[in-house]
Amino acid sequence: MEKAHSPFSVSIETLDHWEKRNRRNNFFELVYIIEGKGAQCVNYNHISYREGSIFLLPASDCHTYTITEETTFLFIRFTATYFSSDEDCVIDFGKWFCRLNFIIGNYNRLPGELISDAVDKQHLVQLLQLLMVETKRNDPHTRRIMQSTMVTVLELIARNVAAVISPQAMYEEKKFADMLLHIHYHLLDEEMISPQYLAERFHISATYFSEYFKRNANETYQEFVLRSKLKLAEAKALYTDIPFKEIAYDLGFTDSSHLNKMMKRFYNKGMSAIRKSAIAAPLV
Repeated sequence: MEKAHSPFSVSIETLDHWEKRNRRNNFFELVYIIEGKGAQCVNYNHISYREGSIFLLPASDCHTYTITEETTFLFIRFTATYFSSDEDCVIDFGKWFCRLNFIIGNYNRLPGELISDAVDKQHLVQLLQLLMVETKRNDPHTRRIMQSTMVTVLELIARNVAAVISPQAMYEEKKFADMLLHIHYHLLDEEMISPQYLAERFHISATYFSEYFKRNANETYQEFVLRSKLKLAEAKALYTDIPFKEIAYDLGFTDSSHLNKMMKRFYNKGMSAIRKSAIAAPLV
């Protein structure tokens, strides 16, 4: 496995061929094609790229490129620890990154262009240019500026991913679909996903909320939240090297044993087995 020596790095490489790397990463990788043409292969999914293409690769994914025209790549690599909260920081990067992990997990199953909205892509390119400038400047303010910029970058990505994975197609009632997306985004904020808050925000009678949710989801609200947290735990086991006890704490489980028990109940596989499956998966 290729490891990141720094929790965040920005690099530009111009290549006419790709040296195959029979290894996976412990970092996330945002790739922007400055110029060139070819195809990217991620876990056996082949995706054409051209100037302006943007991809996000979760950690542990094995990937390669077939370069048909000399290509200049912008690579932005970062680990989950890059978003660890600092005492003097006004944004809780740790919690923010955890809730976005769910969306990253969903994007991993959807090959293709990362950004579908033209305006969002324009904003994203400008933000990537800012990151390149700040990397060279590297003064005492650089870390905060780059962290905040990455929050905006990933929020733009989240908006475009959410448009693809929106549950709207699964549910006739738009209000209920919007509620599920709200829960996904704020999964680690108990106050913002409490039945009382949801009932008030989405104009549902508090006494009717449980019945309303079960009628639309075919499962109780508690079961839905638990399964959503377990899906996030699965993504963190697959795409990060965060200790299981820390994952359990972040997601509100009593301890890693409790998390493991629930994971086996719903997935028939424990956390260790899930993490090992990422390591043991065949290389491209």
